[in-house]
Amino acid sequence: MISNEFTNEIMSSIDEDDIEGGEEHDDDEEAEEEEDDDDDDEGDDDEDDDEDDDDDDIVDAQINNSAIIHATPNLPSLSDPSLSSKVREIGHDAIWSLSTAKPGNGVTQIRDQSLDTYWQSDGGQPHLINIHFLKRRSVCEIAFYLDYSQDESYTPKQLSIRTGITFHELEEVKVVELNEPIGWVSVPLYAEPDPFEDDDEDNNMENDSENDENKNRKRKPLRTYLLQVCIVSMHQNGRDLHCRQVKVFGPRSEAEAEMSRTTTDFGSANFKTKEMSQFSVIR
Repeated sequence: MISNEFTNEIMSSIDEDDIEGGEEHDDDEEAEEEEDDDDDDEGDDDEDDDEDDDDDDIVDAQINNSAIIHATPNLPSLSDPSLSSKVREIGHDAIWSLSTAKPGNGVTQIRDQSLDTYWQSDGGQPHLINIHFLKRRSVCEIAFYLDYSQDESYTPKQLSIRTGITFHELEEVKVVELNEPIGWVSVPLYAEPDPFEDDDEDNNMENDSENDENKNRKRKPLRTYLLQVCIVSMHQNGRDLHCRQVKVFGPRSEAEAEMSRTTTDFGSANFKTKEMSQFSVIR
């Protein structure tokens, strides 16, 4: 028979082992909990970093969507013969409307060919210029004449160009940032390239520069019924705006471009045949 003392020693040893094992088990659980907490903290840090990266991407995308354009004294589409032979002003083919205007400072003043008159808004921001064509037209440029030296806080600072079929489905195609412009601000407008229209020759290009040149060569003007200019903000946190001239340009047809190339700066035609040379001057 096993003595009670031996039994008590075994039971006490078992109890001590259980206690020591329990303590070790508790220590292990605490260590695992600390590791889990550390992992959670690291996971939270990673998520925060991912969110920061996403925010940076959004900011980069917003920056890439906007363009800073500087004003020029002359408008190349009117003053440069090589460019004026390819584009023409099509604003007279559209119906113009404004969000608000002071009496005597409306649509007529931005279309009268005078830099001394201007449209002045009369209401809250944003201010809108709506250019509505009766049929779908190709538009490659819109230009504004602004003068910060005279208008100061009335001078637009940020513009948003939108296109669509009706007012209810306009899409923003360009955002323009201006810095105290004095002169013509020309905004080129092109449709987004269609990746399914690329030729097989594009796959044989040797470098990226040739691909970029090919893309620029294939850019097409916007085709739209409605062109809207949204003046988002003014310099010096101004409320109303002054806009002195607005012009819209579209590409010439092949016949118009050919006729433009056959005319000189004085407006007389350079005919090549003897039969037509009699019409080169007015007698």
